[in-house]
Amino acid sequence: MIPKKTPYQDLCQSLDEARERSRVYRSQCAFFAGQFARQLADFLKTPPDRITYEALSGARAGEGAVQAHEAMQINDDTYWHIGLRLQLASEKAKDSVLLQVRFKNMGDDARPLYVINLFGHEDFELSEPTPTAFEPVFEEIYESLKRHYEDGLRLFLDKRGQNLHMPFTAARQGEIAGEG
Repeated sequence: MIPKKTPYQDLCQSLDEARERSRVYRSQCAFFAGQFARQLADFLKTPPDRITYEALSGARAGEGAVQAHEAMQINDDTYWHIGLRLQLASEKAKDSVLLQVRFKNMGDDARPLYVINLFGHEDFELSEPTPTAFEPVFEEIYESLKRHYEDGLRLFLDKRGQNLHMPFTAARQGEIAGEG
């Protein structure tokens, strides 16, 4: 005869199961973040070491490049927040851009549904982390960066720089001009 579980034992089992679901969810999201950065590098045709992860908050914030799972921080908005640092370098100039990405999986194991939010604006929904699915997200990043460099100074001087997805500021102008 199998002894009946006590309510306490039942709660302990529920805790164990919740912990495992959380572990699996974090692992899935860390894989997604890893795919995001690798495929962004492929999209931009840049070496993968030009894109690194950074924690935006928490214990690892400000430490520079860390592993994807160390950079991810889940916030009260239910999204994972992660920084991706893109290093740009030409013969005449170099820049370092921190992209702030938030994402979450709103689906389940059988049917994932990832929601990505860039720059606090438009949401993108992806059912899987493939190059085709990521393409609209990467196009938005590319177009925003391109506009930042091409129109940022003019819009800033016209006092409309805040309309960019990546706001242009006096400090940013100094960094781009190599004064920082």
